[in-house]
Amino acid sequence: MKLNSRPFLTSQAPSKLSSFHHHRSKMSEYREIPKFTVDLSQPPEARYDHIVPHFKTAVDSCDLPSLFYTLLDELVGKFAGKIMAAVSPLIMRRVHSKEENAELVGISKAIGIPMHILVAFNVLLDLLLGCTSGGARTLDPDSGGKATTMLHFRTLDWGMHQLRNIIIELDFVCTPGGPVIATTIGYLGYIGVLTGVRQGMSLSLNFRPYHAAETLRQRLSYRYNQAMVVLGYRQSISSSLREILLGDSTIPERQSDEAHETDNVGPDLQNQYVQHILTKLSTSNSTAAYLILCQPDRVFVIEKDHRSASIRESDTFLTAYNHDVKDEDNPAHLQQAAAELAEGDDATGMADLVAYSLERKHDLDELWRKRVRACKRRYKLRNDVVTRADVIKFLQNDMIRNEETHYAVIMDPKEGKVTWRRAYEYVSESEGGSTEEN
Repeated sequence: MKLNSRPFLTSQAPSKLSSFHHHRSKMSEYREIPKFTVDLSQPPEARYDHIVPHFKTAVDSCDLPSLFYTLLDELVGKFAGKIMAAVSPLIMRRVHSKEENAELVGISKAIGIPMHILVAFNVLLDLLLGCTSGGARTLDPDSGGKATTMLHFRTLDWGMHQLRNIIIELDFVCTPGGPVIATTIGYLGYIGVLTGVRQGMSLSLNFRPYHAAETLRQRLSYRYNQAMVVLGYRQSISSSLREILLGDSTIPERQSDEAHETDNVGPDLQNQYVQHILTKLSTSNSTAAYLILCQPDRVFVIEKDHRSASIRESDTFLTAYNHDVKDEDNPAHLQQAAAELAEGDDATGMADLVAYSLERKHDLDELWRKRVRACKRRYKLRNDVVTRADVIKFLQNDMIRNEETHYAVIMDPKEGKVTWRRAYEYVSESEGGSTEEN
């Protein structure tokens, strides 16, 4: 994409937004994501005791209290942020779920970070994540083009670079040494789900830059819900995703370990369960977000507002970024949202990510079409499909994986596994500049 193809960069737009396009070629080195097992049969307070010691130095380098103050400034402004910081030990005392709250109590004691900091980390983080997510139908080259499945791909992007040190992959089991029932990738101390997969379904969450605010009632209702989440009286959206991923399923066959091993749940029951989830996510009170749900044969994107949602689906290819579908025909609303995000310090980097959301879609759509044509020629296919190697290349594209990318993953909902993952180191502008000069 060319810089002048995006009308946002005009005289009324903050000039600092151009840094995203200029520096996106400064790619950081990747590293493996540490992986641990969480045994859900253990008391919630003790589930992370074996993990925390491995991250002691990393947690100290993150300085979560400083991150907390930065997030407050980003969300409510510096003046109100100072007031919130002063009263936060009194009001941010718990999250909504008793089980999740007990886990945080245990992590707080083990890691030596005040409870209100961890609570804030869990209820504020999902408000500020720029991402690229989607599903693509892929084939197994060894099958001669006969076997296909949906793969769920995802990058998590934002500017809080210190959090890269505590990226973690977690396998959840119900008994010691038992089968893995779900896998998530996120941050140590963040017990909601931003990216996760279980057999038959994968989930991811993207930041949405605006919400219904046409009337005073809508604005007050949205802010009231946010306040209730912060105070622990309502569930955060990432906690809802965790409940879906780890909670007791309404499918009887899912209630035994044997079912996880044999995957004998019929497609009709799976579809009924997914439709139940879609209805629940669409109608529940929550912050605005884009939710991506992938089955082995279909991908859904939920454009979620506070109390309503629109749902798109595809059995070939569908993506979500940080813009609404209507923005693709008229980007003025998105441009305004990016400009408002850029007015402050924008420590989270969201202004750039929102501003270039449409370009990310354009680039990835073009990559998809190009690789579909190549697969049709190579494998003599009629249907739109790509290979797993193609999906990896999608995530390595310079626009999709940018300097704000913390990690990129590919999940297989059919197998219930993360099949590819990368965490990326932060490259500062000075380091990136010296690299380019060399």
